[in-house]
Amino acid sequence: MQEVGLILRPDVRGGTLIARQAGGLLAMAIPTREPFLAYVLVHAGMLRRQRGIAPAAAEGLEKHAQALNFLADLVRALPEDDERLLLLGTLAVRNGQFVPGPGAEHALTQFAATSIEASDAFLTTLVQIARDDAIARARAHGQLPPERPR
Repeated sequence: MQEVGLILRPDVRGGTLIARQAGGLLAMAIPTREPFLAYVLVHAGMLRRQRGIAPAAAEGLEKHAQALNFLADLVRALPEDDERLLLLGTLAVRNGQFVPGPGAEHALTQFAATSIEASDAFLTTLVQIARDDAIARARAHGQLPPERPR
């Protein structure tokens, strides 16, 4: 098998097709930044709107919304080939939408970072949680064998 170099071609849906051998597509980079940002920013906006409905919880809602904004700022600054973005694209982007599994969704609802640095660490953890969600989903659908008891 002879490699013919890296070939990049735009995909119809906006991804990038990558071929490393003649006649075969080996990988497709799924655009992640925009779906992830849309999800995070919509949730931050919803939290801010809830402040009027639940004034007693306003401070906590604002802190959570601000944490999501830190996360969005971090993701905007990452290079397109950041491994975490690529993995999130594979694990949690479906039909152009960021669709976190139950563990990742729960982590995002509890996220309360107060800096870009803390957001960076959280993003790494979020990828691990999204991977666990994907494995659980595959097991539930019979695509992986059940986990063996220890």
